[in-house]
Amino acid sequence: MESQQYRQTLGHFATGVTVVIAELEGSLHGMTANSFTSVSLHPPLILLAIDHKARMKNAMIPNRPLTISILKESQKVLSQLFAQPHPTSDPFDGLRLERARNGIPYLADSLAYLACHITQILPQGDHDVVICQVEEFNILSEDGPLIFYQGHYHHLDGLIP
Repeated sequence: MESQQYRQTLGHFATGVTVVIAELEGSLHGMTANSFTSVSLHPPLILLAIDHKARMKNAMIPNRPLTISILKESQKVLSQLFAQPHPTSDPFDGLRLERARNGIPYLADSLAYLACHITQILPQGDHDVVICQVEEFNILSEDGPLIFYQGHYHHLDGLIP
């Protein structure tokens, strides 16, 4: 199977964009993730897929807390900043952060956030499927979401009648 064609095919599925934040050895780590989805309402569970080469992989440890900030359409630059494999500066510098009850910060200017703890990590191919139980969540803005589609950022144009 051609991996480039596979990526292009998957790119036809529009997704929202999130920033995942976790702590490892006293320092914050963040990454852009669009492989995020709800798994269950009862109990509230979400799923993330983390590339084995991602900087965040080492911070993904069962029972550890993390936050997920859902980005709004005006936060393309923020998404790009946290998508860099080797940032040249601290991506958290200058950002307005609030701490969730689990002690991990979320992006205070995002669309919404979820605070979770990791319940299970399932290695699958070149990624880990990370299952998290949601402990806290809140909607922070009614702006439109940042959308990723066919390798580019988009925004919603409105409802289809």
